Amino acid sequence: MRGFGAGRQMAIRQKAGTSRARKGAAASSRTLKRKPKGTGAAFVHDALREDILNLKLTPGELLDEGELSARFGVSRSPVREALIRLASEGLVQTLRNRSSMVARFDVQDLPSYFDSLDLIYRATARLAAGRRTDVQVETLKIIQHELEAAHAANDALQIVKLNRDFHILIAAASHNRWFESWISTILDHGQRLMRLHIMHRRERIPLEQLQNHRILIEAIAVGDADRAEDAAAADAKIVRDQMATILADQATAPIRL
Repeated sequence: MRGFGAGRQMAIRQKAGTSRARKGAAASSRTLKRKPKGTGAAFVHDALREDILNLKLTPGELLDEGELSARFGVSRSPVREALIRLASEGLVQTLRNRSSMVARFDVQDLPSYFDSLDLIYRATARLAAGRRTDVQVETLKIIQHELEAAHAANDALQIVKLNRDFHILIAAASHNRWFESWISTILDHGQRLMRLHIMHRRERIPLEQLQNHRILIEAIAVGDADRAEDAAAADAKIVRDQMATILADQATAPIRL
């Protein structure tokens, strides 16, 4: 009888252990399925940003929180958080009634924008030529290689992203935190301009612009500040000239800014 009792107790313990294991597995499964805090807002932000940069959401288009909540299967809170972040990047405008819309471009502001772009490109390139690290030069080469691969693959969104990364890194190589902050703001506001620029080139950027990047890297690597500034100015001029062409084409193929 004692043997029978011991065997039964062992069976009970095994059953209890199995039950706890199943509960633990179920709990782990629920944990895996549950999104980490903040993931919803980050996902909504990234998806909306891509649509805005890709011009799937056009300038001036209203963004309804309820519709976006239904689209992404989340509550309004992460949608609102994503819209606030997009507004800080200059891609969304908050209206007086607390609704939001995709930010428009004021064509009259474009000359001032390109003046700022030209100035920041030149200033950061000149400083980077004298202050960069070897690691930063190598990273610029890696980004340029990826940019050329994206160009060959006609990956417009990747081109926009990598071009931004390229100039942000040059600003970082200038070791001036004010320029780093300034260029981030300027480039965030100009992401769709670059997208329009690439669309007009049928998903490519001019090969001469990639050549300017290569010259820029070489000049920064050897500390040639004058050559670096000239290459940066030429880079900015290509985008300015191309946007002038796009605006001239508005009469035949209008794109709302």
